[in-house]
Amino acid sequence: MRSRLFIGLMCVCTAILASDNETREEVWIDGDSFYKSVRHKKKSTIYFGEWSSYAAQFLEDKNYYVALQLDDRFDPLPKDDVILPSLATIAAISDPSLRKDYYHFLESFGRTKGVNHMVLPDTSAYTDFEKEVILELNQHSPFYFIDKSILSYSLPDSRKEFETEAKVQPTIWVASQDANTKKLSRWGEKMDKDELDAFYTRIKQSKQTAFFPVYDLPGSLAEKMFAESVLAFDPDSVFPLQVDRITYLGLDLQLRNRLKQYVEVLDYRVPGVPCIVDKRNTNTKLYDHDILIQKGVGNKDHSALVLPEFTIEEPDVLIAQMLFGAHQIVGRSNHMHINPIKNPAYLGFSDLEREGLSKEKLIWIDSLATLAINRFATPGMQVAVVKNGQMVLEKSYGFFTYDSLIPVTRNTVYDIASITKVAATLPAIALLIDQNKIQLDDSLSQHLEAFNESNKGQITIRQLLAHNGGLRSYVPFWSMMMDGDRLDAFYYKTSEDEARDIRTYGLEPHPSMLDSLKSFIVRSELIKNPENYNYSDLGFMILHLLVEEVSGLSFDAFVTQNFYDPMGMKRTTFLPIKNGISPKEIAPTEYDNRYRNYQVWGEVHDRNALVFGGVAGHAGLFSTARDLAKLMYMFLNDGYYGGRQYLSPETLSHLNARYFENNRRGLGWDKKDGEKDAAASLASDRSFGHTGFTGTMVWADPDQDLIYVFLSNRIYPDANNWRLGQLNIRTQMHDVIYKSLKNVN
Repeated sequence: MRSRLFIGLMCVCTAILASDNETREEVWIDGDSFYKSVRHKKKSTIYFGEWSSYAAQFLEDKNYYVALQLDDRFDPLPKDDVILPSLATIAAISDPSLRKDYYHFLESFGRTKGVNHMVLPDTSAYTDFEKEVILELNQHSPFYFIDKSILSYSLPDSRKEFETEAKVQPTIWVASQDANTKKLSRWGEKMDKDELDAFYTRIKQSKQTAFFPVYDLPGSLAEKMFAESVLAFDPDSVFPLQVDRITYLGLDLQLRNRLKQYVEVLDYRVPGVPCIVDKRNTNTKLYDHDILIQKGVGNKDHSALVLPEFTIEEPDVLIAQMLFGAHQIVGRSNHMHINPIKNPAYLGFSDLEREGLSKEKLIWIDSLATLAINRFATPGMQVAVVKNGQMVLEKSYGFFTYDSLIPVTRNTVYDIASITKVAATLPAIALLIDQNKIQLDDSLSQHLEAFNESNKGQITIRQLLAHNGGLRSYVPFWSMMMDGDRLDAFYYKTSEDEARDIRTYGLEPHPSMLDSLKSFIVRSELIKNPENYNYSDLGFMILHLLVEEVSGLSFDAFVTQNFYDPMGMKRTTFLPIKNGISPKEIAPTEYDNRYRNYQVWGEVHDRNALVFGGVAGHAGLFSTARDLAKLMYMFLNDGYYGGRQYLSPETLSHLNARYFENNRRGLGWDKKDGEKDAAASLASDRSFGHTGFTGTMVWADPDQDLIYVFLSNRIYPDANNWRLGQLNIRTQMHDVIYKSLKNVN
């Protein structure tokens, strides 16, 4: 019965609209009322104040011309279960190319839905940015996004009266194709022919784009628009957050879990702890200095992350990244206190699949970790993978020791051994180069007077960094201070210390020990062929002395003040116990039965570094996988991190290059040579990294925007445990990561 009625009504409507050529005055009528009482004659246009099933029928009939009036929601089909960005959202996007992408989509979306034209709203009631969008739409496709004056040169009193009574703006007009085609053709004649031809060409080409014939906003475009339209309403200047704990009051469990990747998350208020109130799903009472997550700039007394009204998959990833500075916030608005946060570049968190890695293939990392622990290659480990500046994998395995008493966590601190060379000495040297205090081809004698008359006086900084200065690989300087199985009496501080055989003094050895060590380094012999590559700790011991001499600061103070503290590397330090890290948070290394005669736990393992007082250029640094990932991200990101340029791209480029024949090393960095590679076989030639004696490794690949960190204490309880290397665990894990990259396979 309903279908017969509709066919009959359509016939009547067709007859009425066909007489439009005889009508001189255009009349607008209420579409729903029209169907209740079909007694009108010579009516040219049917108007639907709200969306209705009748309007939907016209969209499927090519005999009718359909024009939709866009309002501030800017959704052409408000009741089709597809939520599109509003005018305010589009206006908040600062990137004009992204807005243009959306205009392409919106036109194709409308055309595939049967909408002949979209009628732009009046600009008078909107903000400057919204007016800009309306104008851009008209300029983008002037024959599709049109001003309503093109449809009607005058607004009859009957329509004005209806709008006043209904208190709604028109949503849809339906008219016969013939009548309105003539009217639009007359308007089109006013356009330049070349411009009109170009327009038709664009329309024709648009059918071949990725947006056609999509019936929903493509996920990639939606995410870009979401990300670029978020606003930071920040009167208290709190963004981006850089804290250790927050309180989250809200019902979004996915977001809560995501925030836990960054910091400790409480569900109750604590004085001094920032409180995030999620206004999308809670009516929690607000207190001063609360930070809001909301849609629309509502409460102007609080800093807020203002989200667009439409949703995307996994919004929690972007929201957390924006809160903690791992994603820029560049939405624009006429409101005061909207502060764009451009490219803060803090390390963030994302999901494997989202960043282009296969979760199924990366399961092999778990298997390799289990194998290493079961084979007693190491009691535990941390593994981190960063892709596109986002941590996609951060896992801890095993325990501090084989008795399985203290589990490894993401906060466990490891002795990173020779990674100290690239995590402390290398950035220190790079900074001094940027400060024009040293140059790569400066000789040692230019900066260190003690080397003026030595066999090392003319060795350059470049040669030391590349292990090409002719220095011996390793000299047990500590043993040169021994008399049998005890220290030489000269190196005890007091007779009581000598009687009790106290040697390290809590990592504050007798000053004469350090003097002797420096003298031993200066007087040490060179290798037989000094021009050859020979990996050496001694070179980085010397660079440590050079940093202190040139900077005027102690080595650990220089790197801590210039890198670790400002980068938020709170668990990276020399002398961890002295600097407030409990032994319960530090993985032990070996039982030293050659010098200390006790279990090394919280002290540097390397004995030469111990004589340096635990602070040395070749070893002595303690850290976590997360902290090292931050540092490697800074290196990979051309020296930029957290809104600050730490090192110049030019200097970093010089460091990541080879300069000497038959030497695979860059300056400080280990590189690939196809023979003795620590890195995966698929790692690019531009990749760089380093390993450490205690069972550690860092590696970064600019070509893949990829970082890998592996930390372990494989030398517990015996430094002669070589199983980690024999099983090739570190490199195998690196191989798995590359094989999981979707753009590689």
